[in-house]
Amino acid sequence: MSIFVAEFTTNHLGNLNLLLKMVREAKNAGADFIKMQKKHVESFYSREKLDSKYDSPYGKTFRDYRTIFEFNKKDYERLDEECKSINISWFSTVQDIPSLIEMLYWDLPIYKVASCNSQNIELLKEMERLIPLEKEIVISVAGKTISEISKTISIFKNHKLNILHCVAEYPCKISNCKLGNISILKKEFESDKIKIGYSGHEEGISASLKAINLGAAMVERHFCLSRNSFAHHIECSLTPIEFKEMVNIGKSEEKIKNYFQKNKLDKRATNSGFYMSESEKKFLLDNNYNHQNQIRKNESLFH
Repeated sequence: MSIFVAEFTTNHLGNLNLLLKMVREAKNAGADFIKMQKKHVESFYSREKLDSKYDSPYGKTFRDYRTIFEFNKKDYERLDEECKSINISWFSTVQDIPSLIEMLYWDLPIYKVASCNSQNIELLKEMERLIPLEKEIVISVAGKTISEISKTISIFKNHKLNILHCVAEYPCKISNCKLGNISILKKEFESDKIKIGYSGHEEGISASLKAINLGAAMVERHFCLSRNSFAHHIECSLTPIEFKEMVNIGKSEEKIKNYFQKNKLDKRATNSGFYMSESEKKFLLDNNYNHQNQIRKNESLFH
């Protein structure tokens, strides 16, 4: 049975109360894990990027926008307490070595590598060295070739790994999901030590259900309380109702079969290809979030 991960990304908007509500809603929606992201903003981005114009409720630069989303140790204490109180585990993507050091304090069951860092040898080697062997490591591999994925995997000699097929387009068109990569990754790498999963950035749940049908052991989807938000990539986030529907159907082969009898999936969704599209290059190489600067005010984030 697949493991379901609710990826909070920056949908909490740096608001602790919103974050804690998301924790409870994700638990109620059937998530097995909550995933955070930790990034040392000042070192991860270039000065040019941080000083670039970026209008948001927090200021006029990208630094103003992105810095507000990072929580401090006290905030993480509240997150950890909340998760323990309702019996749901959390883990985090670590985007740099300072973030890895910070997250190791929490003794998390899993640590994640984002696609943009899956060839970051310095970070990967530090993760291999510092993360205890009983912990699992998740690696998204958007835009990577089989050879590049193999080199990444080779760094982790003894850890259990979850390799997630992913397309770094936000949102990703169903026709671009390249779900056929899942079967290829399973054939190439799956073992007692390595599982293959899916990190989806499409709208809706069809492609994620197909990924489960193809054998994805872990399914990660962005999670939000409402898509009426200025957070980047909000379009590909699932609301609690949608996430719960995905979990409910995804746990049953019969329900998945019935779903696709009623909902036809674009045949191109199961194409395969291990390469970086032009759209992916903008995000993976240039950190371009394609922010639309549109804040919808017709629905409260806390509704």
